[in-house]
Amino acid sequence: MQRMALYDLDRTVTRAPTFTPFLVHMAASGNRLRLLGLPLWVLAMLGYKAKLYGRKPLKQFGLALLVGRVVRSPSLQPRIDAFVARQLARNIQPGALAQIAADRAAGVRLVLVTAAPEIYAEALADALGFEACIATRHQRDAQGNLLTAIDGENNYGSQKTARVAAWLASQGLTRSDVHLTAYTDHASDAPILNFADTGVLVGRYARPQSGWAQTDWSQAAA
Repeated sequence: MQRMALYDLDRTVTRAPTFTPFLVHMAASGNRLRLLGLPLWVLAMLGYKAKLYGRKPLKQFGLALLVGRVVRSPSLQPRIDAFVARQLARNIQPGALAQIAADRAAGVRLVLVTAAPEIYAEALADALGFEACIATRHQRDAQGNLLTAIDGENNYGSQKTARVAAWLASQGLTRSDVHLTAYTDHASDAPILNFADTGVLVGRYARPQSGWAQTDWSQAAA
């Protein structure tokens, strides 16, 4: 039986969320007039908190407002690379790096499963040594550039489980062929935690449900 580890990104592998910092970085490193849209982004997030709309339209609005219609292309790639480099240097939890290294040494297949957009999640996954990245997908234009519009659904909640099952099938595997460990920071990921053989909540103040383990990756191992 193959062993696989499914890692969430924001507040699991990283210390802090990545999406809003990505928007700000792209605006600040490109057309700085887009930074004038930041108050609208804050209002949009408040609207989401008030449950006026879901995560998918919120993300699409933020990308259109602060990045533009095209969100990944050869001309944008250097700015995306700079954002990824900053995350790797400043925003990765020491314990996550240690667990990733331990899993890799033990022959565990590593998969990043995140609601973050493929725009930058794929590059982070590659840099951290993951075999695969299952992130929120974006539509493409005729040249292969990624666009603001999300392809399908935001990769969140039960969508993660469906995407992992589809990825396993693409590898010629069924659920019974693998032993899965899932790491995530929040109980909103209950579907993937329960889908796994071992579910682990990451965070000092995480409150695991029955059957889940808990760990804190904020500090390096002594």
